[in-house]
Amino acid sequence: MGVRFCGKGEQCNISDFKRPYKDLGIRVAFCQAINIVRTYGWRLAIGLEDSFCMIGAEALGLTRTTLDYIDRDIPQWHTSDRETMNKIVATLHMRFLEPGSTELVLISPLDRIDFEPHVVIIYGLPAQIATIAKALIWNGIMPGEITYMGLASCTLIPYSHKYGKVQINIPGTGELILGRTENHEISIIIPAKYLNLIIPGINAVRRIHPYPLAKFSLYEPRVPKWYEELTFDYYNSVVG
Repeated sequence: MGVRFCGKGEQCNISDFKRPYKDLGIRVAFCQAINIVRTYGWRLAIGLEDSFCMIGAEALGLTRTTLDYIDRDIPQWHTSDRETMNKIVATLHMRFLEPGSTELVLISPLDRIDFEPHVVIIYGLPAQIATIAKALIWNGIMPGEITYMGLASCTLIPYSHKYGKVQINIPGTGELILGRTENHEISIIIPAKYLNLIIPGINAVRRIHPYPLAKFSLYEPRVPKWYEELTFDYYNSVVG
C-alpha cells in the first residue's frame, strides 16, 4: 500500500476514495484502515472525523492539539513500571507529526495508486519481510532501529515519513485487536524514494539470502571456501 500525508492547503483529489465515516458509517483506527485497504482493495482517505483511535490521529498530525490523556492514561494500561511509562511517552512523541500538520491521509493499494506516496507498507511473513530488508541493506539502506513498545505500532508510519527511515513493524496490541492483523504477519515501512532498490537488491542477495528456503536440517552447511577455512582455522586453534 502507498500512503500520502496531505498537508494543510494541499490539493488532494479524493473523488475516488471512500471516507470511513461518510461512506461506511464507521470511525476506524488507522491500523484498521490499513487492513481494510489491503483486504478489500479500496482506497481510503482518513481525516480526523474518520478516526476512532486518537493515538493514531495525533501521530498522523490530524489532531489540532496534543492530547494530554494519551500521555497520562494510555501507558499505565501497558506497563506497571514508571520508567517504562516515561519511555513509552517519549517514544510516541518522537514518532508523532506536528499537530494540525495533516488534513487527510490517503491509503491506496499499489496497483490502484494514482498519487505519489510518501511511504509504502508491505505485509508478509517474517522471511519475506527480511528478504526485502536485506535487499535494501545491499544498497546501503539500513532499516532504522527496531523499537517495539507493544502498542501504537501504526506510529511507525508517520515516523518513517518524518525521518526518511525504513522501519520494520512487529504488530502491537492495538494493531492486533483493532486492526486485525494476522498473528503470523509483520510489515516493513519504506520511504517511497527507496522502492526502486528492492528488486535489484533481491536479485543481488539471492545467493546469500535465498527465498523461499528448503525445509530440511540434517546437513553440514556449505559455504564459500574462504569462510570454511576461517571457521576451521579458528576451531582448530581453540580445540586443537
